[in-house]
Amino acid sequence: MIIEKITMFHVQLPMKFNFKTAKGSLNLRDTIIIKVESPDGLSGFGEVVAFTTPFYTSETFADSWKILEETYLPEILQKEFSHPFEIHEFFRNPLPMALAGLENALLDLYFKERNKNLIAGLFQEKLADKIPRGAVLGQMSDEQTIKEIDQLINSGVKRIKLKISPQIGTDLIKKLVKRYPQITFALDANQSFQLTDWPVIKELDELGLACIEEPFDIKDLSELKLLTENFLTPICFDESVQDLESLKILTELPFQTMLNVKIGRLGGLYQTQKAIEFCRQHQIGFWIGSMVESGISKILHVQLAALSGNAMAGDLSDSKHYFDLDLVQPEIAFPNGWMTVPTGIGIGLSVNEVALDHYTVNKEIFQ
Repeated sequence: MIIEKITMFHVQLPMKFNFKTAKGSLNLRDTIIIKVESPDGLSGFGEVVAFTTPFYTSETFADSWKILEETYLPEILQKEFSHPFEIHEFFRNPLPMALAGLENALLDLYFKERNKNLIAGLFQEKLADKIPRGAVLGQMSDEQTIKEIDQLINSGVKRIKLKISPQIGTDLIKKLVKRYPQITFALDANQSFQLTDWPVIKELDELGLACIEEPFDIKDLSELKLLTENFLTPICFDESVQDLESLKILTELPFQTMLNVKIGRLGGLYQTQKAIEFCRQHQIGFWIGSMVESGISKILHVQLAALSGNAMAGDLSDSKHYFDLDLVQPEIAFPNGWMTVPTGIGIGLSVNEVALDHYTVNKEIFQ
C-alpha cells in the first residue's frame, strides 16, 4: 500500500458533563484524528487518544502531535509497504498512542481495500452479533451517584464501574452493592491507594465485585507479590500494563488478575492482538475499556468486546452519553442496554466528516 496524502486534525469535543477520577477531571476532549488517503481515492481514519496532561500515562496530546508532525507522518508518506503492522519496524521506541492512531488509520484503509471488516479480518474470527453496555461513573455526590445508577438501570445496564479514591471510603460502596443486588459492580481507583492501604482494599473483597482496577500507586508490579494470597476479587490492570513484558508479570502474582484492554495504551492493534492472545493462553480475564474518545476509536473497542472470551461488559456507552455529536455515523448506541455490532468494511462505520470539520480547531496536511 502507498499513502498519497495524510491530514492530521486537532479536534475538541465538548463533553456533556465533568468526568472526575482520582487523578483529575475532564470536560473538553482534545483528540487527534488522522486521515490517510491512497492513490485510488480510499481513506482510512484513526484516532490518537492521548490526553492534554499526563494524568493517565506520560504521553500527552502535545507529545503525540509533535512526533506525528515531525517523524511518523512525513516518514510514512509515499512509502510502499505491504501491511500496516510494518510501521512497528520503522519506528523504534515509539510513543504508543501516537503510533496506535496512525496504525489504526492504515488498518482502516487496508481492510477497506480488501472489502473486509478490520477487527473480524485481523482476528480471523466471527464477532458476536450483540454486546452488552457497561457503564462508568466518575466521582460525584452520593445522591447524584444513586440518581445516575437508577437511570442506567432503566436504560438496561447491568454492569457499572465506579471511580473511587481513598477520600471516598468503603461505606458508599457497601451501600450501593446492598441497594442494587441486580448490578455487577467493578471499582477503579486509578492508582490512588498506597500498598499500606491494603486493609482497605481487603475490606472490599467481601462485596462480590467483578474486579478492583489499578488500586495501587506503585512503580513495579512485582511489588504486588508481597500481598496476601487470600484475596478473591480479581485485581485488574490498566495504565500499569503498557507492553507485553508488563503483562507477563501478571502470571506471577498471587491472586486472580484481569486486563483492561485499550488499543491506544498498548500501542496499537498489533500489540493488542498479542495481549489478548496472551490473556487467552494464561487464563487472565480480559475486557475492553475506553478513553472517553470519539467513535473513530471507540468503535474498534466495541468490536473487540464482541470477540470470544471477554470477561465482562466493556466500558462502552452511547455516543450521546458523552457528546452532543460524535464523529461517526450512525453513532454508537446501546438501546435497552445492548448494541448490534457493526461489521462493515474497515472500522465498520462511516466517519462524519462534517462533524469532524466542525470540531476541528487546527489541522496539517502532508502530501
